[in-house]
Amino acid sequence: MGTAKATRAADKSQVCRRLVQALQKLYGKSVPSFQASVLDTMLFAVCLEDNRWEQAERGLKLLISSFFDLNEIRVSSVTELERAMDGLAHSDLKGMRIRAILRHVFEGTYTFEFEKLRRMTLEQATKALKKIQELSPFVRDFVLHEILGNHVVYLDGAMLTAARWLGLVPATADIGNASEYLKAGVRKAEVSEFCHLLKRLSTDVRFAGHFSDPLDGEYDMADVLNRLTELQSPRKRASRAAVEVEKPERSGKAEKSSAKKPAAARSAAAKPSAAAAVSPGKPVARAAPPAAREKGKSGAAAAGSSGKKTAGGGSGRAAAKGAAASGKSASSKPASPKNRR
Repeated sequence: MGTAKATRAADKSQVCRRLVQALQKLYGKSVPSFQASVLDTMLFAVCLEDNRWEQAERGLKLLISSFFDLNEIRVSSVTELERAMDGLAHSDLKGMRIRAILRHVFEGTYTFEFEKLRRMTLEQATKALKKIQELSPFVRDFVLHEILGNHVVYLDGAMLTAARWLGLVPATADIGNASEYLKAGVRKAEVSEFCHLLKRLSTDVRFAGHFSDPLDGEYDMADVLNRLTELQSPRKRASRAAVEVEKPERSGKAEKSSAKKPAAARSAAAKPSAAAAVSPGKPVARAAPPAAREKGKSGAAAAGSSGKKTAGGGSGRAAAKGAAASGKSASSKPASPKNRR
């Protein structure tokens, strides 16, 4: 848990500067810019909220190309606008905000032009933007910074979550309080780079799982760099945790296998009785006792010998019959003439 020593403006500025240098090593030093009309800047800010810069550019182009003109977008339903921005996060809210912006601008001037905002002071522009229904703080602050060049640190929900996780802002701060808290540590000329790099970090898919987890303690600006280092090494910590969890799992598996062996032996021993079970309608053939089996064997042997004798007597009788038959045949032949004389 961090200490509350890095709360002065000088400390905030130093921590934010070091954070920017560390993030530049991850994402580079180039900062994109959006040069467009006030109305297009507002529409782009709606697409940019909780999304990456390139996603917002694609989403806005797809939205404009999906309809005939801005007036058709103004009179379209939120569902139709949501389908046109399907690749963006919270596309339903974005469709509602874009339609609210176009309706507000058109009802005030009967055109889709809002350049008068450039000639307003910060207070006037803030009041004018607050009149637009469903406009989020991120869109308002982004327009004030990009159009009027005011010293405003614009944050969306994803950026606020990342800032809380790092300890840049208090854990209980909302978007308005967090923006004012960081304003003392980020100079006006560094706002665009700071917000761009923080947005890149907050929308990085590699760290999304960490930002979605609840905080395990209270952190402040003294912990920012350590938390960033911890964020970039999730695999080492995950592998150690996996090893620690794997050991008891293996011992548990061994206990389960040893417990299964007696059960398997019991089931194998129970198989003959299960095989002997038959349906109640059929008679059960029981095994004969040893004495009965011996008697059966001797009876079978006697029957075999008597069978052989019977077969021998039958063959003798057959031979005698054959001889008698041959004698009869010989006596039945007529005598020769010599014998008659």
